[in-house]
Amino acid sequence: MITSDTMIAGAPASVKSDSSIASVRRMLKNSLLISIRDSVLLKLATVDLLLVVFYIGIFLCGLFVFPALMGQPCHTEEELNAFYNQYREPVKLAVLLPIALTIQFLGTLFTNFLLLTVDSEIIRVWNGQKADFKRGWRTAASHFWSLVTWSLLVTPINIAWIASMCIVIPVLTRDRTVNPFKMLWRSVLLLLKIWKEFLLGIIGMLVILYWVFCLVFGSGAIFTAISSQCPPLVAWFLLSAAISFSMVALCFCYLFCNCYLCGQYIKASEGVEPSPESNPAELA
Repeated sequence: MITSDTMIAGAPASVKSDSSIASVRRMLKNSLLISIRDSVLLKLATVDLLLVVFYIGIFLCGLFVFPALMGQPCHTEEELNAFYNQYREPVKLAVLLPIALTIQFLGTLFTNFLLLTVDSEIIRVWNGQKADFKRGWRTAASHFWSLVTWSLLVTPINIAWIASMCIVIPVLTRDRTVNPFKMLWRSVLLLLKIWKEFLLGIIGMLVILYWVFCLVFGSGAIFTAISSQCPPLVAWFLLSAAISFSMVALCFCYLFCNCYLCGQYIKASEGVEPSPESNPAELA
């Protein structure tokens, strides 16, 4: 039995699955329900994505600042490419590699921290509690060293955030081990219990995300076509509306995917299928 402070006493009754397809259908529907109803989770997801965008912005600015710090300011894209191409030489690569790995580690740690803030509250909502914005951050902070060791292990892997989101971070909401190999092993064991539902759910999520992105890009094309025929002030307003709509859609997709993955984690760890519909009044 896995225990943690995120385990909810008196959780609502859960439903045993009757088939993989039926279970996935219910889990996807309930994940959509949670994503739409729970405003606190949406706020957490929005703040997380804005912080990620901010971090990426700082990183991109750093790409231009670094040459200036090295005494070779770059003013064009060609100069910037030429500056970084020189670091392909083994001697110079040895200088740049530790810096690149440090930046990648900080980005991985930052992303995993943000994932844990959301996942810990999603698991509470699956178990019938209301989400709490501040508690999500406190939970992530209490698992800081576990996040550090896991991030150190996966830093050299460029798609580490995918592995974190799918199998490890939900486990860390209830497990305080600082051994990253134990985290991975326990996550894989849980994943093997629900591999059919997991794969079917991934397909279902991809279908839903496909239609969401079609809606976003279609709306963006319409906004662009209209704004090109409008005065500058109206065009800027339409552009702002399009960006805001895209951000909301992106936050919803991020939250929906995490809700499904956390729901499957609960099913694998507890042996029963969670059902937030049994207590909809508890949703924030």
